[in-house]
Amino acid sequence: MGFDVKKNNYKMKLLGEKSGRKGQLAITTEVFQVAPSLYMVEMRKSGGDTLEFHKFYKNLTTGLKDIVWKTIDVEKEEETQVSGGTSGAVVAS
Repeated sequence: MGFDVKKNNYKMKLLGEKSGRKGQLAITTEVFQVAPSLYMVEMRKSGGDTLEFHKFYKNLTTGLKDIVWKTIDVEKEEETQVSGGTSGAVVAS
């Protein structure tokens, strides 16, 4: 995907290798253990272009569709969302 990764315990920062329209895409992630076998990963755009973040997020969730669980509300929101919003969360077991 073309990212440099910096890890720190349960947090991770992804930095795009290329500079886009609004600078280098930076994504901050944090992992939460919801239950012994259930984790939530929160992703936030911390820099760069919002459209590039949405492309990254859609590509990631599509690739992980077999292990990612989403609520119906989240699926409906993604279908109707045109722009805005720069964060997302996925839950995997």
